[in-house]
Amino acid sequence: MWKIITILLLFISIFNCFNSIAQDYEATFFRANDLYKQEKYDEAVNEYQSLVDLGYKGANLYYNLGNAYLKIGEKGKAVLYYEKAFRLRPRDADVRANLNFAKALVEGNENQYIRPWYSKFFLFLKGFLSSDEMAYMVSVLYFMGIIAVISGIFIRSRKKLFFYVAGVFCILLVIILPSFIGSIYETEFQDKAVIMVDSADVRFEPNDDATVHFKVREGSVIQIMKSQGQWNQVKRYDGKMGWLKGNVFSLI
Repeated sequence: MWKIITILLLFISIFNCFNSIAQDYEATFFRANDLYKQEKYDEAVNEYQSLVDLGYKGANLYYNLGNAYLKIGEKGKAVLYYEKAFRLRPRDADVRANLNFAKALVEGNENQYIRPWYSKFFLFLKGFLSSDEMAYMVSVLYFMGIIAVISGIFIRSRKKLFFYVAGVFCILLVIILPSFIGSIYETEFQDKAVIMVDSADVRFEPNDDATVHFKVREGSVIQIMKSQGQWNQVKRYDGKMGWLKGNVFSLI
């Protein structure tokens, strides 16, 4: 009897703990929203950022934080959090518009990457569905196809119908799979980052005496290829590569 009571009390304590954490998050989030409406953007940034620093994630949180950073002129951090929000909610018109606006503020317009036709063709869903949504769709189509095939084997009177349905699921899976694989590859296996300083030199070699190849500016999105001591080999939107010294970027 006492064991059951102890277990129940433990579950109640855990529930109350999680409930308290959720309430703390909501209180801080709404307080930050109120500060933003009062045009106290620095204070709003501090409140939103405190939630991110505690490990909270979410499209609304990232989007609002990006807005607040944009208001105080930190376009690098604005691009960073708009990118994070866009990965979670790619169909959101406000997220997309503000991300494009923040990128347009980058000196030299260094983020205007145009995908080649074959990339657009195979990754056409990437800008409309998040990786999680595509993973869900792939899983559902796969299991529905398996169920249709098994049903066709055991229900012979409807064999052709079930095999036809399985074929439809297979075609849909083939259409979605390239976008899903491409999205996973970009988010999980490519280290994309945003430049956080006004300007930084990217050199041909990883040493201070090497010739400057090109410059990157605050808000530019780059890909981190590899690291060597204090140096990082980076790739720009147009494919140009070079070496960047120091921790002048934040990973998306």
